[in-house]
Amino acid sequence: MIKRIRFATRRPDAAEAFPAAWPHAVAAALDAPAGTRPSRVAVCTTLTDLTGPDPRHDGIGLEWFTDSGHLRRFQEWLDGAGRPLGRHLDGILVPDASPVLVAAESVQRGTDWLDRRWRDGGAALKHMAIAVRADGLTPAEFSTRWRDHAGRVRRPGAANATVIPESARGRAYVQNHPCPRATGEWAYDALNEVYFDDEEGLRARIDWFRENLSGRADGDLFGRSWLIAAREEVMPAGT
Repeated sequence: MIKRIRFATRRPDAAEAFPAAWPHAVAAALDAPAGTRPSRVAVCTTLTDLTGPDPRHDGIGLEWFTDSGHLRRFQEWLDGAGRPLGRHLDGILVPDASPVLVAAESVQRGTDWLDRRWRDGGAALKHMAIAVRADGLTPAEFSTRWRDHAGRVRRPGAANATVIPESARGRAYVQNHPCPRATGEWAYDALNEVYFDDEEGLRARIDWFRENLSGRADGDLFGRSWLIAAREEVMPAGT
């Protein structure tokens, strides 16, 4: 599957408007015609009480497409008949801090759990990490090394990686690898998603990372990274 990922950073004066406008704007993708609209749409809203008072983004929108042709049809619609939908967020987002990323989804763990999640719909809790690659790595080199890195972390200078304990691993783990682009680079080189059944599990992961990775980890793989705890809601058709 291919994902179109929308990162949202609200304006400082839009604290009251953003919570209502953001889900509505993400769900608008389902207004596209059949065969063009995303196969699935989900909206993530950052939980500031768990993430911290100054999160990298206030929301993340996810749109799934079966292949590049499907995504191309949607993008053509979005640039044409669907253009007015972008006005939902006029005056609410900081455009330069709200990039879009197109990535290939790679489910590393928890396929059955995710299948049930998408079938049942509704809300779920998740922990996400956004990152840019370390200097000296090409996008392809980074992507290969990141796949091998799943489930482990390593502090700069450490000889061996530390395995993330079961209590902090969640029910499913997904990596999103940016698709090659003809010109320029994406804002980020990585987005991972770790799903949880409840807040207790989510807090266990957050606490483990805070206790074990107080400094920048994996300096030979990641340049900078940001952690976000969020509530994800699957958007049903007709929202």
